[in-house]
Amino acid sequence: MNKLVIFIVTLITSISFIPGNLFAGGGDEQILQIGLDDAIRMAIDTSEELRIRDRQVDKSEGAYRQARAGMMPHIDAQYMYLYNVDYPSSMKLGDYDSVTGITASQVIWSFGKIMHAVDSASKAIDARRYDREAGKQEVIYTAKLSYFTGLLARKTLSITESSYGNALENKKLLAQRSYGGGGSKYEILRMDTEVAARVPTVNEARAQSGTATETLKKVIGEESSRGVDLTEDFKEEYGELDYEKLVSAMYDHEPSLKSLEKYMESAEANVKSKNASFLPTVSGFTSWNNIAAPSDSTLNGNETGSYTFAGIKISIPIWEGGEKQAQLRQARMDKEITILQKKQLEKNLLLALKKAVLEYRQYRANLTANIEAVRLAGESFKQTQEMFASGQVDLTDLNDAELLLTNQRLNKEMTLFNINVTIAKIEKLIAGHYERENANGKI
Repeated sequence: MNKLVIFIVTLITSISFIPGNLFAGGGDEQILQIGLDDAIRMAIDTSEELRIRDRQVDKSEGAYRQARAGMMPHIDAQYMYLYNVDYPSSMKLGDYDSVTGITASQVIWSFGKIMHAVDSASKAIDARRYDREAGKQEVIYTAKLSYFTGLLARKTLSITESSYGNALENKKLLAQRSYGGGGSKYEILRMDTEVAARVPTVNEARAQSGTATETLKKVIGEESSRGVDLTEDFKEEYGELDYEKLVSAMYDHEPSLKSLEKYMESAEANVKSKNASFLPTVSGFTSWNNIAAPSDSTLNGNETGSYTFAGIKISIPIWEGGEKQAQLRQARMDKEITILQKKQLEKNLLLALKKAVLEYRQYRANLTANIEAVRLAGESFKQTQEMFASGQVDLTDLNDAELLLTNQRLNKEMTLFNINVTIAKIEKLIAGHYERENANGKI
């Protein structure tokens, strides 16, 4: 029995020294480690909005093929079975006839009606593709915003936990002073209150971190219950921006503007097509028909017969109840609406870009002050702790120094968050082309 007890104790002792990661069971596999680029890629791959826009592009391509079909030959086959109810006796028809035929037609000239319709449909495809790119930029911005929000929540939780740790350290200093006769019951109660007050703050920060993580998982299409570890951090340094270059990049690459430009071209071509619909359409055609008559018919002296003809048809619209006039007016209104939308969008985008650049410059200047404030607040807190331990300052000074440090650290992280969100806005407005055009001044 004693040998069994000794064996069990020895086994437990041996197990206690086995590295913990051997029992993790692939615990790291339960954590999704992603960087910013990974989050963007996953968000693009799983975006339903982009799939919808892909289908809209396909729909526009179908409309283009439909318009282009008007330029191609049209071939029809037909079969008729006739019952001759009443006819002059001189025709000498039978009671029944059947007619089989094939007809081919080709538009020769339509004064641009079909050509401009095809051009309009082609421009609409380009517009839809730019719409798809605009949707992609929105998905990228949303992924960045979610990632930065997750980083901020993680930093906030770390700072609040550090603040709680500082409060516990201050409590130890107070206990040492009280042990030496330098503390009072009031100070002990006050210190306990400070420690307790930080617990809800830590819990709230932890809840916000969890919420930010779940939001990011939704954006990137991660449906499992595993946690997420963000592998990238905010940068500490940011360069100056060239506003004029940004404006130029926006006009050159912003997909919503490019889309409206193509819609304008499409609307212009559609107006030309509707104008041409008032003019004649010239078509060529040919037809082959075969008539099969019963034996009691004397049509052409044969029971069966075939004939072929060809010709040119000129179709001239004279009166259609105002249908073409209404279509032309709608096309012109579509063109004017697109022009106004483009002007409106240019103003809004330019204002958004200017505000973003001004905010970026302000946050960038704030960051320098924040970094210095955190450094000074850290030194002040350490010095205040030393002075408190020696009885040179009271508990209020110590708590104020700790809160100052915590607030300055939070302010710095908020500034970093604002800088990166502002950069994401700017990159969305210029479709991410600033870095490629200005390699020495990356955002």
